[in-house]
Amino acid sequence: MLRNVLVRPIAGVALGALAACSSVSYTPVASQSNAIDLSGYVQRADTFVVLLDASGSMNNDDSGRPRIYDAQDWTASFNNTVPPLKFESAIITFGKGATGTCIGYGVASQLYGPAAYDKADFASALGSIECAASTTPIVDALSLNTDLLAPGEAAGAVNDPGQVAVIIVSDFNWDDPDAVADSLTLLRKEHPGKLCLHTVKIGSDTEHDAMISALTDADSCDSAIAADDAASGDALTNYVANTLLSKVEYETHSVSASTLFDFDKAILKESGRQELAKLDQLIKSKGLSVKDIDLVGYTDSMGSEAYNQKLSERRAQAVYQYLVSRGINGSIIDVMGRGELDPVASNETEEGRALNRRVDIHVGTLR
Repeated sequence: MLRNVLVRPIAGVALGALAACSSVSYTPVASQSNAIDLSGYVQRADTFVVLLDASGSMNNDDSGRPRIYDAQDWTASFNNTVPPLKFESAIITFGKGATGTCIGYGVASQLYGPAAYDKADFASALGSIECAASTTPIVDALSLNTDLLAPGEAAGAVNDPGQVAVIIVSDFNWDDPDAVADSLTLLRKEHPGKLCLHTVKIGSDTEHDAMISALTDADSCDSAIAADDAASGDALTNYVANTLLSKVEYETHSVSASTLFDFDKAILKESGRQELAKLDQLIKSKGLSVKDIDLVGYTDSMGSEAYNQKLSERRAQAVYQYLVSRGINGSIIDVMGRGELDPVASNETEEGRALNRRVDIHVGTLR
């Protein structure tokens, strides 16, 4: 479970050269992005933790401004785009960003959380960074992150972290990549199959790109980007969606109402049960990748709109009851009736009306 721990520097693992700077008085600016259409996604990450580099190298000027400003802006833009779902979250700085002084060796510090994600509180914490200075204790930050996400019943513990996204925002000017790799190995071991690492490079330097590639696994849920490539607009929206969510793709199975039901009835007949049994086996063959099922009942235009609406709802509900009785998880099934709306053929002919009397079953699986 996520838990609060005492933060203290760990001797012998701070990286980089000492640097000092004056206090950074800067309010991060969030770029505009588009809201994520949640109808095509399911939540993948239960917890996300941002590890933010506030060491001396982040004072280097790129295009006339310190890299720490770019890092804060990018993280603010990320925060602004996070969809309104239930996450646990935290920010950990490594350097001197949140220690009250810009002098001495860098430390890893909890800037925010761990807590139930709150967009305003996250933004406020991000704007409290005082400076970018000193050494680069990324190993300490990873160790602190491991402690925060450790399972247990410690005082102050909150929900189990579940699926975790760790997002490192840095210029990656690190001196000991082997120690970092060892820390990441330990972190992954603590959360087997449940941790995704995402690196966000600040600045245009390329000398550390090989190290970044070595840290992330291209064949897994890991990712590596330059901040400029997902700074605003659709690029940022897609990045946040791909980091915290999973895309759901739907295939539609349309079953004729005449196969499922007798005329004007909503009780499944034997031919309907046989047809749905085949669909049940198909759904189960996809296993845990099935995340959403939508059942939508339709009628033709004969009769009143109100009557047809109720009939379509009862028929969709009958299909729902059957699938649940076969062991499909009812919590992932949504049921609705559309009555005589959305015809697929003309209601002027018997053949067309027969096509319009149907139940569409949309099965959503993870991409």
